[in-house]
Amino acid sequence: MYQILIKIKNQASGFFSQFLSPSTTRNLLLLYSILVVPFFIYHEAHLPWHYIFVLCLVSLVVGLLITYLSLYVIQLYWKETFHPLIEIGVLLLFILALWLTEVLLFEAGTVFLFLFITVAFFIRILQLTEYARLLLAFCLVVSNALISFKALQGAEILSAYLLFKNKYQIEEKDLNRWEVKNDKEYWNEELQFGFTLPEGMFFYKPEDLTLENKTGVGQIAGLLSFSDHDAERYPFVRIFYFPDYLGFQKEQAIQEFSEFLKIQVSKGDIEDLQEIQQKEVQDFILLSKFWTFYDLLRPRYSKTGFMILENSNHDKLLFHMTENLEKGEIHEQVIREFLASIRFRNGL
Repeated sequence: MYQILIKIKNQASGFFSQFLSPSTTRNLLLLYSILVVPFFIYHEAHLPWHYIFVLCLVSLVVGLLITYLSLYVIQLYWKETFHPLIEIGVLLLFILALWLTEVLLFEAGTVFLFLFITVAFFIRILQLTEYARLLLAFCLVVSNALISFKALQGAEILSAYLLFKNKYQIEEKDLNRWEVKNDKEYWNEELQFGFTLPEGMFFYKPEDLTLENKTGVGQIAGLLSFSDHDAERYPFVRIFYFPDYLGFQKEQAIQEFSEFLKIQVSKGDIEDLQEIQQKEVQDFILLSKFWTFYDLLRPRYSKTGFMILENSNHDKLLFHMTENLEKGEIHEQVIREFLASIRFRNGL
């Protein structure tokens, strides 16, 4: 037994001696892990711990892999500066990182990329070795940060979608079959529900939406938005479906939607959430609950909430609405028009 313990001790001592021996690459990877894991945990603190663990693991693996490859490329470039293939590859990676994180959607992002390429071109022409090395290292570090964050964001969107989707064992239907007349009159036979699309609004079928757009309580049936390219530019209405056999109750809707809003607050998308009381004029609305909030992504005070309706099959429809505040009005004009046009019989 004593000899076995001595052997284990020697093996452990050898492992730690080898691990702690000077190694720039390993030490940098270890430093990277120590720095980013607390950030990942803080950023995902609004989710259950098992989701946080998976998200951190995915983001850390992606980040470590990119960092290791970046260090390898930097070593190659230090040995053979101004290697055209390395420079082109790093530039393409940098552009990809900017594109993935939607930096290039903004005019300032496009201007930044143009200026960056111009500066890099002059450094290349003038053969400024030290500046070229620093510029390449800068590209790799920024690309690493942006792609790792995008991986974290993508995993977060997926986990939030699954977090709500898995709560109810819904046998999903094909809710993409909307009948349309005159580009305005919409009817869905599965939902036994129709409406008239207000002027200036656009309709998205479930198949046209991203996971982030679909995240919510129930099965997404469609979305009305004030933009033909941004499904969440408000005023917007997301339509969710609940079959009758679920027995979805009003209390469940309040609890689930409150949890959804808490996640939005924890993510830093909104703040100053305040519940408000309002009375709807449509008698087919079973339940209506709304909150005001300050939108940090589109700096302004706005309103969000939900309504529950029931069709002729006793299935429930939940409308998630987000809109601008209008003084003296219950809803914005286009939302009022949408609600007034709702029908539960096929008028096409």
